[in-house]
Amino acid sequence: MIGIENMDSNESFRLSAEANTHNAALRIIQSKGYKIFLYPGESDTFYGNYWAIQENRDFIAEDPLQLLGIITIWETNGDNWNGTDRRNLRDVIASRAFPDSVSDIEKLSDEDFEIQVKDYRLFFNRIFPKEILPENPTRQEFFDVISNFYKWDLEDFYEWEK
Repeated sequence: MIGIENMDSNESFRLSAEANTHNAALRIIQSKGYKIFLYPGESDTFYGNYWAIQENRDFIAEDPLQLLGIITIWETNGDNWNGTDRRNLRDVIASRAFPDSVSDIEKLSDEDFEIQVKDYRLFFNRIFPKEILPENPTRQEFFDVISNFYKWDLEDFYEWEK
């Protein structure tokens, strides 16, 4: 078996949550000692819920990736599955992606702004073959790119730059 310690961190890799990853997820769940079952769905279009059972613990999800995810949450946090960190990261990520106005960006400290620019540069460089953020963007330039990114027709993306 190949472990992450044997992988080259300099080589690019991308994995997407698609149906072809379901068997890998099921194998991982099974290797952790869980028994896996399907509970039939009520409609013909829904395969049913996956159940993973181990001792007195039941985990239920619509697909194997979700199932592996909730098992990992439980294995990390135990029965207090929500953990002790109460930050709402989903809202934080969404507010970074969808700022209401440039004033949201202006409220960031210089350090937080630098981190956000660096983070989005990493993300955009994974998606686009061409740099889309200016070298040292102003807060207005950064806002313009971020707010427009989620509105772009990605096939016509480069039209925006012209």
